[in-house]
Amino acid sequence: MKIHRIIPVLLFIFSCSPSEKDSQQITDNLKNISLIAEDSTVVRDILASTFIFQDGDQEHLIFRDASASTIYVFERETGDLVYKWTKMGDVLGAFSLAVKNLKVSESGEIVLIDIGEGLRVFAKDGELISRASPVANQWSLGGAFNLFRQTALVSINGQENVLYSLDILESEILEYGPQYLQNRKNLALTNLETGEHRLILPFPEGSKFLSGKVYPFEDFRPLFVLDESVNKLFVIFQNEPILYIYSWNDGNPELESSKQINLPGFEENEGWEPGAIQMAQITDQVNEPFPARIQGFEAVENGFLLSYSTKPTDLDNYNRYKSKDRTKEGLNQIFKETRRKTVFMDFEGQIFPVDFPEMHYESFQIIDGKIHWMKKPNPGEEAEEFTVYWGELLID
Repeated sequence: MKIHRIIPVLLFIFSCSPSEKDSQQITDNLKNISLIAEDSTVVRDILASTFIFQDGDQEHLIFRDASASTIYVFERETGDLVYKWTKMGDVLGAFSLAVKNLKVSESGEIVLIDIGEGLRVFAKDGELISRASPVANQWSLGGAFNLFRQTALVSINGQENVLYSLDILESEILEYGPQYLQNRKNLALTNLETGEHRLILPFPEGSKFLSGKVYPFEDFRPLFVLDESVNKLFVIFQNEPILYIYSWNDGNPELESSKQINLPGFEENEGWEPGAIQMAQITDQVNEPFPARIQGFEAVENGFLLSYSTKPTDLDNYNRYKSKDRTKEGLNQIFKETRRKTVFMDFEGQIFPVDFPEMHYESFQIIDGKIHWMKKPNPGEEAEEFTVYWGELLID
């Protein structure tokens, strides 16, 4: 394996749109930030349509072919394939395309949450260890594949649980209004041994989602970081740039404080009048087809990494798109303007832009403090080998 160094990036100040200049508070201090790739592994002879790195430990790297419900387990050191197994159809322990990105437990078990099939716990060789039914019949709106963490394994009273965001319950789709948001609980805890579920975390006081307006579901999907060592749960909702800080209390979170996050270029949705939109839609395709959303939230040394997309910046082009006066060039420009970006936020709430290398799926995973990402394949080529790098942020 080779050691790679990504050239340090000099932080710069993002320019703000006119609507943000009064509120944007990006630090004037320049910092050097670099991502040091300490090591890498190449896995070869892969025939998979949607091959995604998922998680790992000191011995192994775990991948998933999302469309085929297939798990690959490789030696971290050599890249050699150790196990490959598929669970789909009528097979015991089957899971679907709607499974959340998996987690590997400290004891080496693979834990999956499938919104339709429920909890699945496997040994690395594919042996089904335990399973449980889902919270209820659920809908998921899907979205682009990524490497971002979507679950967390937590210990409560000596029992292991998986913490994850709750998708749309089937019964909720029929009636959607302000009362629904008042009563909504946004996270679920599932006991790995008993399969029992518990719903937690209503919207905090002061959240715009309690204002009486309604929003598409993806606007209020929560992202979270749990640090059991300091009894803290950090939560952000995808279209509300506020960091909510809770005491964790073994799954009984209590709000301690909140902090506005001034993300460069981020414009929130103001909300819709009840009845104007349905909850079970990704966006308002007529009025706001490309909303700003926070899509990744991870803790790193001395702060957090936030990955997010913004609305298109060329308003004339955006308005033409919304009026269905669309061209290939205009759409490509929108895709470029809304491409996901990542910033570093320190504990004082100051935001620093960072410039990661190109990453496959424009996302990453953090394992034991190391940032893991996939090398982007060459455009137009059908890749049969994939490289995973891992390393750390160096902030001067």
